[in-house]
Amino acid sequence: MAVTELLGLPRTRGRLPLVAAQGVDALGTGLFLPFAVVYFHAAKGIPLTAVGAALSAAALLALPAGPLAGPLVDRFGPRRIVVAANALRVATFTGYVFAGSLGQLVVLAALTFWGEGLFWPASGALVAQVADDGQRARWYAMERTLRNVGIGLGGLAGSALVIAGGYTTIVVLNAASFLLAAALVAAWRGGRTDPPRTDPPQTDPPRTDPPRTVRVVARRRGYRAVLADRAFRRVLVTVFVFALCDLALTVLLSAYVLDTLRLLAWQPGVLFALNTVLVVLAQTVVARRVERFGKPRTLQVAAAVWAAAFLLFAVAPLAAPLPVFAVLTVATAVFTAAELLQAPTSSALTVALAPPHLRGRYLGLEELLWGVARVLAPVTFTALLGAGPQLPWLVLAGSCMLAVVVLAGLRAVPEPAATRETTDA
Repeated sequence: MAVTELLGLPRTRGRLPLVAAQGVDALGTGLFLPFAVVYFHAAKGIPLTAVGAALSAAALLALPAGPLAGPLVDRFGPRRIVVAANALRVATFTGYVFAGSLGQLVVLAALTFWGEGLFWPASGALVAQVADDGQRARWYAMERTLRNVGIGLGGLAGSALVIAGGYTTIVVLNAASFLLAAALVAAWRGGRTDPPRTDPPQTDPPRTDPPRTVRVVARRRGYRAVLADRAFRRVLVTVFVFALCDLALTVLLSAYVLDTLRLLAWQPGVLFALNTVLVVLAQTVVARRVERFGKPRTLQVAAAVWAAAFLLFAVAPLAAPLPVFAVLTVATAVFTAAELLQAPTSSALTVALAPPHLRGRYLGLEELLWGVARVLAPVTFTALLGAGPQLPWLVLAGSCMLAVVVLAGLRAVPEPAATRETTDA
C-alpha cells in the first residue's frame, strides 16, 4: 500500500498549486490569529473592550456573506471567488496597517469577515470540483490538517516576529500570504489528470426522497431549490449543532478551566495543543478509515462521541480521587475524536447532496449557520457557565443527541456519478 494511501491523503497530481495555496493561507492566518485582539489594542491604542465590541459588530455585518457567496460561486465558478476573497483580505489587512480609529476597525474587520464568508463556500466548491470522485472527504481532511499545521507554525513564527519587528510585521506578512495564495489559485488552470473513480459502497439503504422533491431541486436554480431539499434541511440542523460543538473548545474551555475550576494557567494551553496534535496526526487517516461507512452514520457516531466528551467535561470537578486535569485530558481526546469524524464528513455530505449547479448555494447556507454560531456561542456559553458550571456541557450533550435523532431520519445519500468536471476558466 502506498504511503499516501496509508496516510489517507488524496491524489494531488496536477493540483499541487491548490495544496500550496491552502498551506500558505493557513500559515499566514496562524501568524496573525493569536494576536488579532492584542494588535488593535497594543499597536493602535484601542481599548480591549472596544476591540471586542468592534469585532462582534463586524461579525454580525458579515453574516450575509455566506448566502451571497452561493449565487456568485454558482454563476462565476469557485476558483474566481476564491481569488476574489483572498484579494479582498489582502486589501483589508493592508488597511489595518494604516487604520487608527474604531470606526475604521469595524469597517475593515467586517470586510475581512466578508472575505472569509466568501472564501469558505468557494473553497469547498473548488475542492468538490477538482477532487477525484470518492476522495472529497480526504481533501477536506487534508485541508483541515494543513490549516492546523499552518496555524501552529504561524503562531510560533508570529511570536518571534512580534519580538523582532513588532505587530505590524505579522499583519503585512498575513496580507502577503493571501496575495500569494490568490496568485497560486489564479495561475492554476489544471483539471483532473487521474481517471475518476466511484466512492466505496455505502452500507446504508439508498435514499428515497419523494420524487417531487428531487424534481423541484433539479428544476429551480435559487435558494428555493436548496430549501426544498428535505434531506439538506436536516443536515442544516446538524451543521448548526456541530458548529456550536466545535466552538465550545475555543470559547468555553479556557474560562471553564481557569475561572470555574481554578486550575493552573498553563493547563488550557496544553489541552489546546493536544487537540491540535491529534488533528494533525490523525485527520486524514480517520477520513480514509470511515470512507466505507455512510456519511449520515459517521456523523451520528461523531455526535454521540461529542456528547460523551461533554459529559466528561461536566463531571471533571466531581471525579475525585482522579485529578481533574487528567479527566479534562481524556475529555479533550474524546472531543478531538468527534472532530476527526465530523469535520471532513459534514462537508462531503453537503457537497454530495448538492446538484452541481447549486453547490455554491448549499455551501453558502452552511457558512451562514457557522456565522450565526460564531455570533451566538460566546454570549450563550458564558451565560450558561454563569448559571452553573455543568450547564453548558449538558446543553451541548443534549444538542448532540438531537443531532443523532435528526440524522437517523436521513437516508444514505446517492454519490455523484463518476464524471469529469473541469475547472472554471
